[in-house]
Amino acid sequence: MSELNTVKAYLNQMPATIMKLLEVDPPLDTIPGPVKAIVDKYQVVKRVVLILIDNFGLFELTYNKPPFLITNSEVMLLLSTKNPYTLGILHQMMYGGFEQEPNGFHFLKYLNEKDKKTCFIARKKDLGRYDGGTHSIPKESDMSTWVESAKAINNYNFTWVHYLDFENLHKQQQRLKRQTPEDLIDKLITRTDKWILSNYKQLRHNSLMIIIGDHGRSKMDFEYSGKIAQWREASVPVAIFISK
Repeated sequence: MSELNTVKAYLNQMPATIMKLLEVDPPLDTIPGPVKAIVDKYQVVKRVVLILIDNFGLFELTYNKPPFLITNSEVMLLLSTKNPYTLGILHQMMYGGFEQEPNGFHFLKYLNEKDKKTCFIARKKDLGRYDGGTHSIPKESDMSTWVESAKAINNYNFTWVHYLDFENLHKQQQRLKRQTPEDLIDKLITRTDKWILSNYKQLRHNSLMIIIGDHGRSKMDFEYSGKIAQWREASVPVAIFISK
């Protein structure tokens, strides 16, 4: 991790950054400009796979150390945002900020209008709110989302995959009084890391994976203590870049 190229950026720069990588000129009069360090490093790619993971950020990356992400990360953006939670991340990614459809802008719609094929794999409720009419595939569990992602990632210019099992499983575990949330999130991160590795192996060349983490649907109470609790409290969303 010490040698990983780390760059500070704003979350609302991500739509323009992805557009530039896909050779689409972003509407810079409407949304913030791209992250220069990313555009300079990767130039142009044929396809981008964006994987959004709830309850995953700088703390989980350094504390849980998912092997594939740790070993293969090329650049990590520390993403500054006023709202690091799931719906806040989705909203800023789709609209380039907190305003809904400024000047008619919607990230996926805009890519479609520029003849880029897009696919959004997520829960039905989130798709209904944010897909903007793009090709979307509703899946109600992370396992089914992962299976669908394997079919999709090489068939679109931009594929968005959303993993968000933690909070539903955490509620189940609470009812059953089983493992702690810390144990659960560690297992889910390890599992998802293996799924991302399998996606990476499938990807054709000239592709770019972007793994973004958020703080989940709402603030969670964990049992970390001392310095570890402080580190988690200070954790920020990240975007990890891995090319192929």
